[in-house]
Amino acid sequence: MTAQEGVRILKKKVALLPGRPGVYRMLSAAGKVLYVGKAKNLKKRVVSYTKYDKLPVRLQRMVSEVADLVVVETASEAEAFLLENELIKKYRPYYNILLKDDKSFPYIFISANHDFPRVTKYRGSRVEKGEYWGPYASFPAVNEALQTLQKVFLLRTCTDNVFSNRTRPCLLYQIKRCSGPCAGLISKADYALSVKQAKDFMNGKNTEVQKHLLHQMQKHSAALEFEQAMALRDRIAALNQMQSYADGTLDKSIDADFIAVYQEGSDAAIQVFFFRRGQNGGTHAVFLNDVGEETSETLLESFIGQFYQNLPAPHEIILSHELSEKSEIEKALTDKNQHIVKLTTRVLGARRKILERAQINAKESLMRHLTETGLQKDMLTELAKLVKIDEIKKVEVYDNSHIQGTSAVGALIAAGKNGFIKNSYRRFNIERSKAGDDFAMMREVMLRRLKRGKLEDNLPDLMLIDGGLGQLSSVTDVMNELNIYVPVMAVAKGPERDAGNEKLFIPGSKEPILLEHNSSLLHFIQRLRDEAHRFAIGSHRIKRSKNTQKTLLNEIEGIGPHRRKMLIEHFGSPRAVLEASLPELMQVQGISENIAKKIYTFSHK
Repeated sequence: MTAQEGVRILKKKVALLPGRPGVYRMLSAAGKVLYVGKAKNLKKRVVSYTKYDKLPVRLQRMVSEVADLVVVETASEAEAFLLENELIKKYRPYYNILLKDDKSFPYIFISANHDFPRVTKYRGSRVEKGEYWGPYASFPAVNEALQTLQKVFLLRTCTDNVFSNRTRPCLLYQIKRCSGPCAGLISKADYALSVKQAKDFMNGKNTEVQKHLLHQMQKHSAALEFEQAMALRDRIAALNQMQSYADGTLDKSIDADFIAVYQEGSDAAIQVFFFRRGQNGGTHAVFLNDVGEETSETLLESFIGQFYQNLPAPHEIILSHELSEKSEIEKALTDKNQHIVKLTTRVLGARRKILERAQINAKESLMRHLTETGLQKDMLTELAKLVKIDEIKKVEVYDNSHIQGTSAVGALIAAGKNGFIKNSYRRFNIERSKAGDDFAMMREVMLRRLKRGKLEDNLPDLMLIDGGLGQLSSVTDVMNELNIYVPVMAVAKGPERDAGNEKLFIPGSKEPILLEHNSSLLHFIQRLRDEAHRFAIGSHRIKRSKNTQKTLLNEIEGIGPHRRKMLIEHFGSPRAVLEASLPELMQVQGISENIAKKIYTFSHK
């Protein structure tokens, strides 16, 4: 396709377009979606693409690839806004500004439909019945909030299955983070009061909760019940500590996100500050690369549409830049979230200070990001020269982990110009290879990775293998077998596994490549290898823990596959079986008192 051909196709399509709201898709000759856009007036919007000389370079390239145009009319501009972002998420068009970091955020969750509701962190589709508070910007932020809720309100965090099968309190009761409802150590009415207070606190009604706890502390103190009074004192202190993290100048009922954008050339950073019911949920940064000539307003509009595709929007979104289609976006978000959503730029007082802080953070985040990605790009360029290839956009690093051949796993991590690519990390359960045979394990991992990569046309520019010539030979054998070629290099540790004296091997060369001990490129390769090793060790520990618990059950006399299955289904996990009391074990259908005693004795010896 050429630019002239693309313009001709679009002009032909324009004649048939209505002057109503809708969404359009630009398609390539292969039927791939190149771009998704919305319009108040489809005819006028698509006409603008036929004025080739006035388009940004990015859209000029797109028009030169256009072979077809598909449109969907909508009842309103707000509906077009929502449909546009649904299609962007579905097709991930190359020429749209894409929010690559589409992570889901954690919440605090208090369950419903139980006499003793549990509090826990929650991530994913909010389908479970109960109340949610968040989002929080990270798991450390939500963990901190959860720990405080445990300390102050003593709510359980165990699953319903574990709760229903316990008769004695767990460790959390001993360290005063649970009131022990599983063992009947708190009444249903008193526990319900704790749940209500926790909800009140999370909804911003802090004063009432503090007053109640203070009154109870004074009451116990007056009755000379000093142990109970001291416990309440500690709970009030934990509550005060959590409140100190919130911005004290803000209205406790505030439900808003503060979003600021900062651009530097073709790169941009968008910073989000979360506030829900007066609680500070932390901050989150998103980076956009190759944004070309797009304005800050356009970037914010694209970001908002994609960011709130799955994330519930707050009642107020406070922005660093005014949006030209503000009213349409407000209506779309209001319809989607079933409550009024306002977009605001002109704010005063505490809100203004937080918005300014978000703007400063956006700039500082982008500067750090550009510095880091600049160094990353330089290192990838140097690495490409070392292995004699033109360019490295993505490098994959492989490592295996096992202990004497048991619980073997393979690990894959990936990195590109913007750092580690976490959504490309993969674990491989190694089942077929002989225990402890590192070469065979590497072969098994490579067979699975390269077969799938060939099928999906998804192979890296370079593969780094943790190992020496033996592992490298295993990889090249697989490539020859599958008729695939990917540049590959093995990284072997020096004598006595001494970091800094690594030997690098590439196919066809028996002599290793040795880099200077203080070489920046060597440090970069070490960092990649160490990340793969960290990920492999973590994967191995998870598998080993599961296998160990299953193996322990296998060692108990009288426990065959059928009973083992029944026990795990009843308690939820092998670990819960081993932690169960004798009466709890005897409650399982098919487990006699004699068998229960064997399990209990084995797990407590």
